[in-house]
Amino acid sequence: MQHRRHRIAASAAAALLMLLPGAWLSPPAHSAEPVNPLSGFSIGGFNVGKMIDAAKDAQGLGDISEPQEIQIGESVAAGLLGAAPLDTNAQEEAYVNNVGRWLAIFSGRPDLPWHFGIIETESVNAFATPGGNIFITRGLMQRIHTESELAGVLGHEMAHVVQKHHLADIKKHSTQGLFLDLAQIRGGGGLRGDAARAFARVGLETYARGLSREDELEADAIGVVIAARAGYEPYGLASVLQTLATVPSSDADMALLLKTHPSPNDRLVALEQKLPPWFDTLAKPNPALARFNQTFKPSSASN
Repeated sequence: MQHRRHRIAASAAAALLMLLPGAWLSPPAHSAEPVNPLSGFSIGGFNVGKMIDAAKDAQGLGDISEPQEIQIGESVAAGLLGAAPLDTNAQEEAYVNNVGRWLAIFSGRPDLPWHFGIIETESVNAFATPGGNIFITRGLMQRIHTESELAGVLGHEMAHVVQKHHLADIKKHSTQGLFLDLAQIRGGGGLRGDAARAFARVGLETYARGLSREDELEADAIGVVIAARAGYEPYGLASVLQTLATVPSSDADMALLLKTHPSPNDRLVALEQKLPPWFDTLAKPNPALARFNQTFKPSSASN
């Protein structure tokens, strides 16, 4: 995998379409075509489109509808933002949302109300909530070098949402009484008060406990496909994992990530086994990538 990174490092990140002036500005996610853009796409021997369609139609999650999923996610997001504030730099926030909403078109769930943000903590991590809220930490942003790498990280988190990984974990660790509170949403009242705090607590516990190894590796594979379908260089996520693999495990900023995810090296091995050789042909020169360094100035942490 390392030789691939050297080969593509000078090339980069977005499709030829995105070289057009202003073309990278994302249209609203709900403007995408209704057909799953990943239908029929296979990687590592499994059909990504079928997996996403199955997750969208999944039953056995306490009959949680999409509006309910969104409201649960809003409660969890409020809990996250209570622990660390959002970036106040409007240019950076707009940039991350533009990239994220473009990716959303190719995610298999384009109609979710996707929101993206940077949270101000030096911890190296990224988080997704049910319903389409994605947060990347300042500590991780400082270790990202290109827009393709950013797209790879966002694609991974979006895959968790598409596959309803966090929603399934919330159900698994919730009491029956907590799901009775969903009647508030069905009645149009929304989640409020103790019910909202209860869902937020269970959701936040997922970030401390971590999802399963299988969920994380699946999100890696699907996230790479989402980024590639959106026109990004497909090894962006792998490049980030290679960077993280060089950070000492004793680094306190890496503690939560290493506790809740397979090691970066294990994830790289799993990705290399799944990515088909023809993915190399998707790496194309793209001078538009200069916009990343124009928005995010290189820092001492990104080495």
